[in-house]
Amino acid sequence: MKTKKITTYLLATACAAVFASCDMDKYPYDRIPVENAVTNLSDCQNLRSGMYRDLRILSSSQDNFLATEMQADCIVPTASHGHTYSPQYLWTMGASEGTVTQVWANNYVAIAQCNLLIGGIPSLEESGALSEADMTTARNILGEAYMVRAMCYFDLATKFCNLYDAATAENEMGVPLVTEYAPSGDNSTYPGRSSLAATYQRITDDIASAKANMTAAGETASIYLTVDALTAFEARVALMMGNYETAAENAMALINGQKYPLITDAGQFANMWKNDAGSELICQLYADQQETTTAMGSYFLDEVYESQSMLPAYDILTMYSEGDIRFNAYFTSIPVNISGTTYEGLYSINKYPGNPALNSGSVNEMRNKVKIFRIAEMYLIAAEAYYMQGGAANETSAYNVLYQLMSARDASVQNQPVSGNLLRDLIRDERLKELCYEGFRWLDLKRYGEGFTRMASQADKLSYVQGLNLQISADNTQWLWPIPQEEIDANPQIKGQQNPGY
Repeated sequence: MKTKKITTYLLATACAAVFASCDMDKYPYDRIPVENAVTNLSDCQNLRSGMYRDLRILSSSQDNFLATEMQADCIVPTASHGHTYSPQYLWTMGASEGTVTQVWANNYVAIAQCNLLIGGIPSLEESGALSEADMTTARNILGEAYMVRAMCYFDLATKFCNLYDAATAENEMGVPLVTEYAPSGDNSTYPGRSSLAATYQRITDDIASAKANMTAAGETASIYLTVDALTAFEARVALMMGNYETAAENAMALINGQKYPLITDAGQFANMWKNDAGSELICQLYADQQETTTAMGSYFLDEVYESQSMLPAYDILTMYSEGDIRFNAYFTSIPVNISGTTYEGLYSINKYPGNPALNSGSVNEMRNKVKIFRIAEMYLIAAEAYYMQGGAANETSAYNVLYQLMSARDASVQNQPVSGNLLRDLIRDERLKELCYEGFRWLDLKRYGEGFTRMASQADKLSYVQGLNLQISADNTQWLWPIPQEEIDANPQIKGQQNPGY
C-alpha cells in the first residue's frame, strides 16, 4: 500500500480533486474517529458543506464532462489543442490514464463524505442530542447524503460498467460498494467489484432512502438538492435502467407541476447560460468569486487570445432551424487563432460564456454555475420513455411532450406527428440539440448501442487530423472505462476484475 499523501481530514476533502488515492480508503485511517465525526448539528452542516464541494468538483470537473464529450461525436479539436484528452478522443485510453484515475478517486472521496453522514446522523438521532427542529434539518441532510452517494455510484456504473440489463445484471461486474465510513490500512478488507445488479440496487435503495428523509421543497435554481432534484435524478436513472414507466412518471410529475416553465425567449435563454438565471433550472450548484467552479468554457472560447482548443463539429451546426433560440446561445462566430493564424467564419461553443459575477478581475474567467438538473431534460426523458414502451398511444404521448420542447425553442415549428423510427430519431436529435456539451452525449451513444461515426469538422485542415471521421463500433471495449491501475495494484480483491481490453 502506498504512503498516505494527505495528513488531515479537512485537507483530504479539500484536495479530493488533486490527490488520487490508491485504494478504497480515501481518507487517512488514523484521523477523525467515526464516533466523533457527527456529534451535533454543526458537525452535520460542516460535513454537508464538504459534500457539496465534492459534488461541485464531480459535476464541473473537466475530467468528467469534457472527457466524455471528447469521446463522443460532436467536438473536433483544433490543430493547436495540445493533445488535451487525446486518449478519449482517439479511443486509446489505458488503465494508468490520469483522467480515469481522477474520476474514480473523486467519486470515492465523495462517497466517503456521504458515508460519514449516513452513519452519523442516525446515531445522533438515537442519542436524543438534537431538538425536533434540528433533527428535521439533520434528516434532510441525511437524505441529501443518500442522493449524492447514489449519484456517485451512478457515475461510476455508467463509465466503468456495461449497460444495465435486468436479464444479465447478476452476471455482469459492477463497482466496489462502500456503504460505511470504516477506513483501514488492511488491504485485505477492501471490497472487490459487486455485480452490476447489486450496484444498481444500491443506487435505487439510496434513492428510496433519500425520499424517506429529504424534505426541502423544490425551487427555481436551488443551490441545494431538493425533492424535485431527486425526482429528476430518479427519472434519469430509470431511463438508463430501462424502467420506462418510472422514468416517464417522474419526468411528467415535474413537467405537470409547472414549477419550471420552459423558456421561449431568446434573450432569457441566453441569460440562463451567461448569468446563470432562468426558470428552467431545477438545481444549480452554488459558486461565487471565492467558492469558485471549474472554468468550463475555457477550452471552448477564449475571448482574450482568440485561441480555441476545440470547436463544434460542422454537422451539429446544421441541425438547428433558423428560428431555434438555442443556436445563438450555444454557438458564436468570432475570430479563432489556430497555430498562430487568425481565421474568420468559424463557430465556437458558447454554452459556458462566463458569468461576470464569478470573475475575480476584469478578465473573463469562463466560469459558470453548474446546472445539474434542468426541466428540458425531463421533456426528453419523458419522450424517450414513452416511445420505448411501444404502441400507438405511447408514441403519441412521446411526440406530444417532445413537441412542447421543440415549439418552446422555435415557435415556427409545425405540429407534424411522426412515429416509428422517425420519432425515435427525432427524439435523439432533439436530445443532442438541447443537451450538447453538458456531458450527456457519450452516455447517450452508449445507451443507443449502435456505435457511431464522428461528425465532420468545420475545416479539416485546421483540425487535429487524428480521429477525424473516426468510426466506433457498438462492441468497442472502450465503452467501458478501465479500472484505474492504481486501484488494481493496491486492492487484492480487484486484481482479476479489470474490464476487458485493458
